Amino acid sequence: MNILNYFTACYRVVNELQKQRQFNHAFLAPYLNELEEKHQGSFSTEQRFKIEKYYGLLIGPVLCGTYKMLYGTEFTEEERKRATLFGILTPLGDDLFDVHDVPIDKITQLTFHPENYPAEIFAEKVVKEIQSSLLKNVPNKNEYTAASKDVLDLQVATAAQTSSDIKYDVLEEITFRKGAVSVIIYHQILNEAADKQMMKVLNELGGLYQLGNDLFDVYKDTRDGITTIPNRCRDFKQLKQQFLEKVRYMNELIHSLPYQKNEKEKFSIIINSINARSLVAIDEWTRFQEKYGRDVELKKFNRKELIIDMEKPRLFLKWLWYTWLLPTRL
Repeated sequence: MNILNYFTACYRVVNELQKQRQFNHAFLAPYLNELEEKHQGSFSTEQRFKIEKYYGLLIGPVLCGTYKMLYGTEFTEEERKRATLFGILTPLGDDLFDVHDVPIDKITQLTFHPENYPAEIFAEKVVKEIQSSLLKNVPNKNEYTAASKDVLDLQVATAAQTSSDIKYDVLEEITFRKGAVSVIIYHQILNEAADKQMMKVLNELGGLYQLGNDLFDVYKDTRDGITTIPNRCRDFKQLKQQFLEKVRYMNELIHSLPYQKNEKEKFSIIINSINARSLVAIDEWTRFQEKYGRDVELKKFNRKELIIDMEKPRLFLKWLWYTWLLPTRL
């Protein structure tokens, strides 16, 4: 790997984050306050955190900015706004399912015909406003609508994860497909819809990202009775090998894309920086199993014992090493 590309990729991520922080200060923060005043409600502390620190800062903007870097085109202000708006939509949409128990037929109407939806609670009113705006303004409405349907279908499918008896192959299919559709829809709000080759890449990186999310959410998912690959896993060493094989395949797909070699390499570095974080988590869960055994009851452990703190110097350094290593795995 070209070391210059490595540092250039790191600089681009830092630069993109800085741009997004400035945008969030100018647009996102005032808009969230405006939504609360207009719809006479408030975002929960957890929703605010997910919007301001995760979906509206890291996931949508960084992912979308990275796609645009690969294509060699500008990440426009309108695209940034759509990515940020979807960063509000994502956690609220999840809560309509998980917290408010809104029936699927109502969520379907809210997704595809929001202008006619009789919104009652705060979350519905906000989703109605944002989804109406996105459907009106996305350049590729058909692709965005299709991606919305896939997200909706996967939200329904994830109900199976509340059963501890879910078969592993079903759990695996839901996990990787859920991640794929979540990443794809963020792409389809851009000026360019993903082509077939890019869709293959998005499917793979999205699945890996969802597994990564689950690796860091073991405490929360176990507490809430959600079955995931990590809290079902009895052999993290084997999971690591499967994870690395998926990374290898994803890298092959990236390098087969019809773009400049240097841009593909930088794209792979940025994408794999998140996979590197997940790999650190797998190593930590391997240590956990070696200490407590494979059949330990996770519910017996407190939050501190089941949380992976990436700010620890040992884990941060390992993350840097894996960020260097994973893009070269072909």
